[in-house]
Amino acid sequence: MPSMRRKCGLNHLRGALVLLLASTKALAQTTTSSATASTAASTTSIYISYSTGTATSETTPTSAPFPPVGSIPRDYSPSGLENIWSLVGTVTAPPFTTTPVPTASVILPSPPPPLYPTWYAPEPSAIFPNYKLPKGFKFGVATAAYQVEGAVKNEGKGPSVWDWASRQPDAIVDNSTADITDLHYFLYKEDAARMAALGVNAHSFSISWARIYPFGAADSPVNQAGLSHYSDVIDYHWSLGIEPVVTLFHWDTPLALVAYYGGFTSSQIVDDFVNYAKTVFQAYNGRVNTWYTFNEPRVYCSELGGYPFNTSFAPGINASTAPYQCYYNLLNAHAGAVKAFRAMGISGEIAFKNDDFVGQPWRANSTEDVEAVERHAAFQIGVFSNPVYTTGDWPEIVKETIPESYLPRFTEQQMQDLLGSADFFAIDSYRSMLIAAPPNGIASCMSNMSDPLWPACNSIEFYDSNAGWALGPSADPQEDSWLEATPQTLRYSLQQLHERWPTNKMYISEFGFAEPYEAERKDMFRITEDSTRTNYYMTYLGEALQSIYEDGIPLMGTFSWSIVDNAEWSSGFSTRFGIQYVNYTTLERTYKRSALALSEFFMAHLQ
Repeated sequence: MPSMRRKCGLNHLRGALVLLLASTKALAQTTTSSATASTAASTTSIYISYSTGTATSETTPTSAPFPPVGSIPRDYSPSGLENIWSLVGTVTAPPFTTTPVPTASVILPSPPPPLYPTWYAPEPSAIFPNYKLPKGFKFGVATAAYQVEGAVKNEGKGPSVWDWASRQPDAIVDNSTADITDLHYFLYKEDAARMAALGVNAHSFSISWARIYPFGAADSPVNQAGLSHYSDVIDYHWSLGIEPVVTLFHWDTPLALVAYYGGFTSSQIVDDFVNYAKTVFQAYNGRVNTWYTFNEPRVYCSELGGYPFNTSFAPGINASTAPYQCYYNLLNAHAGAVKAFRAMGISGEIAFKNDDFVGQPWRANSTEDVEAVERHAAFQIGVFSNPVYTTGDWPEIVKETIPESYLPRFTEQQMQDLLGSADFFAIDSYRSMLIAAPPNGIASCMSNMSDPLWPACNSIEFYDSNAGWALGPSADPQEDSWLEATPQTLRYSLQQLHERWPTNKMYISEFGFAEPYEAERKDMFRITEDSTRTNYYMTYLGEALQSIYEDGIPLMGTFSWSIVDNAEWSSGFSTRFGIQYVNYTTLERTYKRSALALSEFFMAHLQ
């Protein structure tokens, strides 16, 4: 994966609500109008004023350089919160601040004509029709708070690090922010109704730490409005037969904690995160069955050494050591949260979301490529999974390569707390590629900390070494540096994961595809025809069925990323992963072919 995975829709169009929420049927129908993708000039955005209906030009402010860590005093008053918000600058308010209640059933559009070819069959229901998914299998979709909620300053929320990062020069490719994005914060009932219409029975979403604790810190006040909001979200999902699956942290660290002590580059984060986790556990105990502490910790921590996050480290930490200090602190925070979860007697299961893959050797006859696969597995997944699932400690390969001055070593007590601190294994499995040794050899790379491939000392290959063919179709050009559709490797990938970090249950906690050039399409009939994404999902799910029935993998759920186009981190609104199109002028949602194919597949295979 690149620096941050990118999942998004259009550029920074902001809008009035033209939803007619009195009838959600209108939203389910495929509209003949299409959103016009305007080009953002510098940091200027165009949106439609909700109150006047006229086009308004608004300049998104770029905040000043981040102040020295620790220079801002802890002031938990309203004025203190505004002081933290001043680091972000002006925020665009949403066009409305109420939660409309759908008053009619969502009606799915007519099924599209068959899509040829898929790997298995022209119709989703005909993919291995004799293989039924295990009882209790989760047909899930996924979102993350920062990417879909919007309303970033409403109802007492504090700023997150991404609210700040989106305003740094050149941090977001289209100069957009997630101030409004899909406005899921106020449209969650509409979105849940549209999920239920597809037959979705689980929604994996994250809670914004800064909505619960605007200042993040354990000794700071709780925002009751935030707790009440997510309580309503959870209850409404259950009312529609959709199980809420909750992630405590999906990359949106409260900005105040970064200002106070450097966020996850400081060990102070551990107690603050555990306190936040305990508050959420207590609030929703019995209403959430599946919990994640962290989403893709490796990806998140890896970003801390780069722009724009390289301006806010704890004392003694620099860009080289920041990711590894984050590894250490984050794992201790995970262990502390799980220890509290169990001591409090919270019902349900808990783990964290891994990312990436083990991989296969690029050259079958290369012993160095075989060794490179082991290094890739250790540095990409094992660095977090070994401490939790197998040894309580970093992988040996990691300790042999990274000095203790970079990567702190665990104490005996920390290892005891880590080992067994997950009830299942979750993997964000978007792809699985081939792995090659560095051109100059592994030993040379290991001994040279300035080598661009250090410390993992391997490279990812996207084509076979013999004929030069790509492993699969490439995603949108903004994503094809990391994403190809590789369903043919999924079974092997799941086997390797289960063999190395065995559990009695596994989830594919995210998978999805960025349809090539989708953001450039203007006509709705072209936007909704996401044939490459549809084939991606159908082929992956066919392989998942075989994994369960032919390989014995205890897979009990898959979660498609994402239910809607959204703010895709550093890509802004320039790439799309949604199975629903979002018109960012009207906030109207429209199902794509992939959504209907997923619905048909699961209706045919769920028990």
